[in-house]
Amino acid sequence: MGKTKAKREYPLDGKTTFGLSTMRWTIMAAMSLTTTVFLLYLTDYSGIGAAAATVGTILLLAGRLFDAFDDPLQGWLMDNAPCTKIGRYKPFMLGGIVVCTAALILLFNIPRGVSLAVKIVWLSVAYLLYEIGYSFQPADPIKYSLSPDPKIRERILVVPRVVEQIIAVPFSFFLALALALGGSLGDAGKGISLSVILVTVPMMIMSFVGTLLVREGHVMQQSESVGFRDILAMLKINKPLLVMAITGLIGLTFPFIMASAVYYIKWAFGPENLGTNSAIWGAVILLGIITGTIIAPKLLKGTIPMKGVIICSLANAVPLVVLYVLSILGFRNPIVFFGFMFLAMTAAGMSYIPGTVLAMEVMDYSLHRTGKGMQGIIQAIRNFLEKTQSAMSSTVTGAVLIAVGYVVNDAGDYVGTAPVESLLFGLLLVCMLIPAILSVLSAGIYHFFYPLKGAVRDQMYAQLGEFREQSLPESA
Repeated sequence: MGKTKAKREYPLDGKTTFGLSTMRWTIMAAMSLTTTVFLLYLTDYSGIGAAAATVGTILLLAGRLFDAFDDPLQGWLMDNAPCTKIGRYKPFMLGGIVVCTAALILLFNIPRGVSLAVKIVWLSVAYLLYEIGYSFQPADPIKYSLSPDPKIRERILVVPRVVEQIIAVPFSFFLALALALGGSLGDAGKGISLSVILVTVPMMIMSFVGTLLVREGHVMQQSESVGFRDILAMLKINKPLLVMAITGLIGLTFPFIMASAVYYIKWAFGPENLGTNSAIWGAVILLGIITGTIIAPKLLKGTIPMKGVIICSLANAVPLVVLYVLSILGFRNPIVFFGFMFLAMTAAGMSYIPGTVLAMEVMDYSLHRTGKGMQGIIQAIRNFLEKTQSAMSSTVTGAVLIAVGYVVNDAGDYVGTAPVESLLFGLLLVCMLIPAILSVLSAGIYHFFYPLKGAVRDQMYAQLGEFREQSLPESA
């Protein structure tokens, strides 16, 4: 008889892997829709008209001001919440999933036949709910609690990431499918609105179920409450967090591409081809990120998270620079565009694993220096950075649209005050050159200023091992 295959133990067991693979689906939906479709929906399909670019830009900036106060508060609330039967962070995750989904549906279903003022109020309330719901999804602290071993952390990230990207297919092809549905309804805006509901509700259900299946671990549970002095002390001494925050604000490659690429594809290769080209663009995103996720463990094997992030940042910048130069020289070809963008998406897919493990490493450093992980606060800072990246990229894209007087008439034609070539030139900067420069800058900051490497990193994990042996509950 053949040997019986050993059953995988927690947290590498099938139940936990399935839960981790579905837990973030609402987060994926939120980031995909708000980054790639939201501004286009406002400007071209919501019925707001010429004021849409300005309204959207102001709304995103106001959201970041709100986040500067709200995200740390939410992190503090999570860190000080009692440990329930299902854990400290899972109740927040479950509530955040529901609120975020409801907010997405409201954002993409702006009522018709009402005044501009009513639409703006509707958008403001929906966006506020979105900010709260998104921040109350502490996926990283839940993952972090599963194991203190960086190698196990890497292993638990690979399969869920691949599954997430496969399930992201509807979002990769979302615009093409929504426009097709809109064509059958005779209204592209209604097609987008209905498609959001059809996609986000199943995502919400699966995220809810997945969260329930993940058993929150004991790595980070602490009995003492976290005070504001603790937070200030942690922020003062946590240099890895500072470096991550700075690079998080400038490492905007993926959000910049996502916010501007659809506009570029639409007007560079013809609005009449948008349905087909957006489907190709979706395939490029999907296959690139899956490819990057699969090859990352082998290509980055033996590298610490910081070095992995640097390699991925530089790999992302190269195809963007080449594509920008070719575009400026007049090689405006969809095959060339999608080919180089595939390479950029592959590098982006590679960056997820070292980037996530690096964020957990920052939590480790907090525990190492203060005795308190404060993972909710660190997750809140990371959420703020992600949403700021999205807002900054959309704001810069919106600035280009405002500068050219971007307007699309009822027939779907561009009728801006500046020629379409001016629009394309601005979009080239946002989609290719700016993110490439920021990627190189981000890599340089990590190389010169990130402190957790070599003997310093080894010593931290040795001391953390001793600390956890002394502090973990007997039942852990």
